Amino acid sequence: MPLTTPNGSFGTEDVPPKGELVTPQTTPRRSKRKLESPAVDSSTKPTKLSKTEVNGQIKAVAPSRSTPSKSSARQRVKAESSPNDARSPSETPKKHTSVRERAKAIVDKLETEVEKVESKFKSIVDGDKHGKTVRERRKRSSKRTDADLEDSDIENYADDGVLEHVNGDQESRPKRKRKTKEEKEAEMQPLASRTPGLSKFVGAHVSMAGGLENSVKNSIRIGGNAFALFLRSQKKWDNPPLKDENRDAFRALAKENGYDQSKYTLPHGSYLVNLAVEDAERAKQSYDVFVDDLHRCEALGIKLYNFHPGHYSQSTLSEGIRRIAQQLNKALSETKTAIPVLENAAGSGTVIGSKFSDLRDIINGISPEHKHRIGVCIDTCHAFAAGYDLRTPDAFKIVLDEFDKTVGIEYLKALHLNDSKAPLDSKKDLHQNIGLGFLGLRTFHNVMNDARLENMPLVLETPCDVPDPSDPTGKKMKSDPMIWTREIKLLESLIGMDPDSEEFKQLEAELSEKGKEEREKMLETLAKTEAKKADKAKKAPEKGQKSIMSMFGG
Repeated sequence: MPLTTPNGSFGTEDVPPKGELVTPQTTPRRSKRKLESPAVDSSTKPTKLSKTEVNGQIKAVAPSRSTPSKSSARQRVKAESSPNDARSPSETPKKHTSVRERAKAIVDKLETEVEKVESKFKSIVDGDKHGKTVRERRKRSSKRTDADLEDSDIENYADDGVLEHVNGDQESRPKRKRKTKEEKEAEMQPLASRTPGLSKFVGAHVSMAGGLENSVKNSIRIGGNAFALFLRSQKKWDNPPLKDENRDAFRALAKENGYDQSKYTLPHGSYLVNLAVEDAERAKQSYDVFVDDLHRCEALGIKLYNFHPGHYSQSTLSEGIRRIAQQLNKALSETKTAIPVLENAAGSGTVIGSKFSDLRDIINGISPEHKHRIGVCIDTCHAFAAGYDLRTPDAFKIVLDEFDKTVGIEYLKALHLNDSKAPLDSKKDLHQNIGLGFLGLRTFHNVMNDARLENMPLVLETPCDVPDPSDPTGKKMKSDPMIWTREIKLLESLIGMDPDSEEFKQLEAELSEKGKEEREKMLETLAKTEAKKADKAKKAPEKGQKSIMSMFGG
């Protein structure tokens, strides 16, 4: 009688190993006691005595082998490739009919595992579909408790300094909780009232998180009469379109609270935009984002739009300026009311706009029919870093006169008010709080008392982050809008204040003392940097001389 399965075909367990005796399917004349299966625990899967085991007992006279049989090897492969869960006979996986198919199944399984490993490795190196690497995703998910972390997570969190004691007491770590509606409303209560009747409109660059209309609320909260905001995510090329409900809410809140957004709102352009870039694909990306922002301004009733002109890398300054002017002419022809405002730069590298002559040349490249729709924003920190001294009344007047002569005071549409962490002509764009940096309080007294700077947005971009008390490591920061409130009121108080009065001198001295330590550290850092540069420059000729001598055996 042939060996067959119930469906008439051979199974993997029905094929006897090569060289072993083939026995008929009939039961041999032996005691049933010897062929009975061992007792099985009822909680485990009921198993059937395999043919290999039956053959192993039948073949008593066969010579013993020192190595496992092929049948035993097949049994081990099968055991490793299938889970140890209980299955009914109907759930038993389909048995392979040949060694080739069994080998193919093993190879397929290995290929699947390799694909998983490769996918995980790619996620670690290149990031997921959102552009986030594994470590970045873990940082963003730092709200998880230690119990939720896998071993690899814990290792990476420890490396990033997020967890001091991974296995520490959970109670020692502060628990984050959702803010109630009352807490959110309390947070939006005004920190100071807005000062009416002023000719100087001071504010800050506020958040628009949760909707553009929230920028109006955040400006009201800090007591600002002007404000800046981002119209989209400044770190992404692609953004969803402006929603009608956000547009209408922004306009309604501005009107309700007496903000003339056509004059005193100064959106900031995306940091990704570079109108001077040489690469055609990147130039199109920059232009598309730039024009989209101008359309958003017009939808919101905003006229001024501040942006960084850009930088060149593989060309010249004049060619970069020409490309900026070309892009601006094209954008101005596609829009109606928005006014692009060129921001001056700090002067590092090949960035365009650190000199007033750069801004003049860009404006000169604008078509005559569009020149009334172009402007300039002077950043006090950038100007100081680029070599324009603003610290005394005479020096301040010289700079504004130079701007008027070079560019034209009629093009000055706004100011960014920032002190500087770095000294004059440092080429470093490092903003500092008012009165604490190298510019000093007197610079801002000059700003607040110059008639040429009236009726335009004066926007703070000073640091407002402080350590978050909920983070025991002290590394996490949070925004403190009260810093801007104090600075707005400080600047407004300078209008008409006598700089020779005891009140001003005391205020100036207090702020200067507060920032003294940081200024001294900066000077030490710059001195070390200059010393290294000098040492490197000194060693370069010596190295060249030694190389020449070595050529001649010296």
